[in-house]
Amino acid sequence: MKRINKFFVFAALLTVGCKTVHTSTGEKVKVFRGTIIYDVDVVQNSDTSFEEDKRALYGNEMHLTVFKNGDLQRRYDGTGSQGFEIYFLDVDQNEIVEKYKHSDTLYVHQANTKNIQKVSDIRLKNEEVSILNYTLKELAIAAQEAPNSNRVGRYLSLKYWYAPELKVDKDMYANVNEDFWNYFMNKSDGSIYLKYEIDYFTYKVTYTAKQILPGTVEKLKEKLSEEVPRIKN
Repeated sequence: MKRINKFFVFAALLTVGCKTVHTSTGEKVKVFRGTIIYDVDVVQNSDTSFEEDKRALYGNEMHLTVFKNGDLQRRYDGTGSQGFEIYFLDVDQNEIVEKYKHSDTLYVHQANTKNIQKVSDIRLKNEEVSILNYTLKELAIAAQEAPNSNRVGRYLSLKYWYAPELKVDKDMYANVNEDFWNYFMNKSDGSIYLKYEIDYFTYKVTYTAKQILPGTVEKLKEKLSEEVPRIKN
């Protein structure tokens, strides 16, 4: 009896670990769980001291981890003392937690807030882009920041290159409006990006995948503990 019970437990765990989703054509695809490592390239188009800090803000490498429950974590490497360190999307709470290198304090805000609005689609060049043996499809929009006390509502463009074979469960992100994540999830049918570009025209940040590690998760629970001071917006 114990042996039979162990078999069913193992089978249940295997089923959870091999969750699948359906594509828009009805095909079953295994959802991606693991970490993708990206090179980060920052191009400066302005000589002002404000824009010079952007390389230190974004660093030179980013690790994107997709957890089994759908949570997303971005870890930044090579940033300066005032730069990004961790960005964490808590799907259950629909919250985004951010940490900067200079402080242990965590900054928390709701993920359903729209921080940018779409202005128009950008005409695609239909150039073939291949990364890590995947042929990518592209989405591109012109957008504007939502103005607030800290932003004047600058214009920007967002470009999202994805591999249809690498999918997450897009339904988990139905209420995640920040950075148009829900929009890109729907348009790509839940495909995670292998290249992503944010262009503010005074500077441009491009993330290009260089390594895919299925099943590898990078947990930073200590730095994101509930015991760490939090500021909620």
